[in-house]
Amino acid sequence: MARTILSRWTVQSAAGIAVVTLLSMGFGSWNPAAHQAPAQSAAAAQGGAKDGLCQEGFYGSPEKGCTDVNECASANGGCHKLASCKNTPGSRVCGECPPDFAGTGYVGCFDVNECPNGDCSDRIPTDAETAAAPVVTTPDDMKVEATSEAGAPATFTVTSTDEKDGKRAAYCLPRSGSSFPVGTTVVSCWASNTRGKLGRAAFTVTVTRPAF
Repeated sequence: MARTILSRWTVQSAAGIAVVTLLSMGFGSWNPAAHQAPAQSAAAAQGGAKDGLCQEGFYGSPEKGCTDVNECASANGGCHKLASCKNTPGSRVCGECPPDFAGTGYVGCFDVNECPNGDCSDRIPTDAETAAAPVVTTPDDMKVEATSEAGAPATFTVTSTDEKDGKRAAYCLPRSGSSFPVGTTVVSCWASNTRGKLGRAAFTVTVTRPAF
């Protein structure tokens, strides 16, 4: 049976990176802290390894190396198309909206010239800070037998749903159908919603050598 993991949303802000703040358009205050992840851990600084596995936001294996997931490479990391996406260790940061646009890269950029009297407050999601992250559902940990010295391919299906947005696209690294080396590899999956939240889940693919 597939398992469902309610993953906490993380947006990591490394030292020296400016946190995006909501443009003051008269539509209430914005708390950027609600869209940040905890400070980078020592495990992340050492390549994402923790407790014998790659930690959240990383994929691979400690033995062969944990690689940071570049969320920005898929659907602009869930950031609005008019905002930049900056990859950070274990997460990403959405940039500011262009001039004359209200909102943030997390919840959307709205042209003030298209809003009544330049007031776009009714278009900004009011539950952005309290909304839950999407739920990412992965298969159980998988075991496959090696088909060559290089390992074996593994295919899987991952889905995501959001309480506000419904079905959401889910992404994973390594991707389904990839060739996995002998040993255990962490597959890191994620999805985003229109409130700027990232949902995450992970599972492992273990490739074993044939028994002789």
